[in-house]
Amino acid sequence: MADKRVLQEKLDELQESYSKTKYNKATNKYLGILRSKMAKLRRALAEKKSKKGAGFGVKKSGDATVVLVGFPNAGKSSLLKQLTGAESKVADYAFTTLDVIPGMLEYKGARIQVLDVPGLIEGAHIGKGAGTQVASVIRVADLLLFVIDATVPEQMPKLVEELSLLDIKVNRQKPRIMVEEKKSGGIVVESNKHRVPDRREVIAVLNETGVYNCKVIFYNDMTLDELIELVVDNAVYTKGIIALNKIDLLDKIGIEQVRNELESKQKTQVVPISASKGTNIENLKERLFENLGIIRVYLKPKDGNADFSKPFIIREGGSVLQVAKGLHTKAAKNLKYAYVTGRSAKFSDQKVGPEHVLQDGDLLTLVFEKF
Repeated sequence: MADKRVLQEKLDELQESYSKTKYNKATNKYLGILRSKMAKLRRALAEKKSKKGAGFGVKKSGDATVVLVGFPNAGKSSLLKQLTGAESKVADYAFTTLDVIPGMLEYKGARIQVLDVPGLIEGAHIGKGAGTQVASVIRVADLLLFVIDATVPEQMPKLVEELSLLDIKVNRQKPRIMVEEKKSGGIVVESNKHRVPDRREVIAVLNETGVYNCKVIFYNDMTLDELIELVVDNAVYTKGIIALNKIDLLDKIGIEQVRNELESKQKTQVVPISASKGTNIENLKERLFENLGIIRVYLKPKDGNADFSKPFIIREGGSVLQVAKGLHTKAAKNLKYAYVTGRSAKFSDQKVGPEHVLQDGDLLTLVFEKF
């Protein structure tokens, strides 16, 4: 890979060309190519900076992973302790979380891993404050919990923008596209009447990734920037909610004003809390559980009783087969059918196939071939 200085010089040149080019229909393709090239260079620079830093090694565990995201001194460490009992280094100054601190929240039978990462700072997308290493942890989250100081609500749009520049898109629906590579024939584009970039723009973007022969199918409307995010930036699309912290510093009217403003502008759920006082923490746990889309299934032996103290945890939309896979690979291979009682069944002990979709609280009896 090229030297970091050379990469930065190339990026600066492209950014200068981009800023000097006026946008119109004739220049749109050219600007798209520039954006593609700049995205590649930014990623190459981020990789250089990540390798230079110590990095953060985190092993996912539990049934789901939540990452606490916020600027320094927002109260993430105190909140981690409230949620899980895990200790981070806490003090009344910024940059107190020195590493990724894991904790485990046990709630309604689910084990939810909660990770406290170093606070992001403005400029994280260019490597400031170990931003690129922190982003590598954030990208594995099943849910982001933004910890926002209630006295500084403008932190939230800044965080969303910083994460977007790190190719992490918060509370945005991922555009659907299929790229099927071929050995010859050039690039064929199928849009199904959706509003998508011009074919020449699509070709230019894909060529930047080294793809010259493929079939591209767009399943919904997509802008040129969204196409670049998907195929060049390798963007991830993640759900997030807000823990509005330090509400003990505001009166009730002030809390509601900040909450309503954030919910209106960010289109996301806001849970007012005080991590230092322990205020509204149980409600926050419930909101985390709800937004993770976790469902509990209770296994019942054919001639026995279900153990309601030990639910089997899967995600919404999960099937009988997924439960079997979670038990053992042999169990999945030898699964014949199952009996289900609960919200997903039409009647008690309904006989269903492996693809039957389960719902929270279902009682499940698996039937296998002998093995």
